[in-house]
Amino acid sequence: MSNFLCDMKEGDEIACQGPFGDFILHPPMRDTIFIATGTGVAPFRSMLHWLLADESRHQQKQLWLLFGNRHEEDVYYHEEFIGLADRHPNFHYLPTLSRGGESWRGLRGYVQEHVPEIVEKQSDMHAYICGLDKMVKANRELLKSLGWDRKSIHYEKYD
Repeated sequence: MSNFLCDMKEGDEIACQGPFGDFILHPPMRDTIFIATGTGVAPFRSMLHWLLADESRHQQKQLWLLFGNRHEEDVYYHEEFIGLADRHPNFHYLPTLSRGGESWRGLRGYVQEHVPEIVEKQSDMHAYICGLDKMVKANRELLKSLGWDRKSIHYEKYD
């Protein structure tokens, strides 16, 4: 598709359809945990920007982004998420490294290790999970074991 678009001339027209996916925000708005690893953060980036652009969209609900990677240089949009957290007290950015260096001051380990401390005192939440199948399964099973209704767990896996 990239080559096709690059070869287009000014004024050329194309027809498009979609999007057709169903990995979207589900009403009603509730406190929400977004769990991602690697490029799985991409849908959450747009969701969070949309939510935080207008208070009536997030309704001051608490939003957590638990974002796991191996190394610090693998953390996409790090400064951008820090900025969002600085401007929005209800947004909590929690980057997590499984192989962080000595200078890393954030969370360590796998994202599922940090989920219970976020959701344990919460009720009536949404969870959105995006990443590799193994991580998605681990978090879905964890949330179900904590008594979550499967309808509150939304996920997208890409392997």
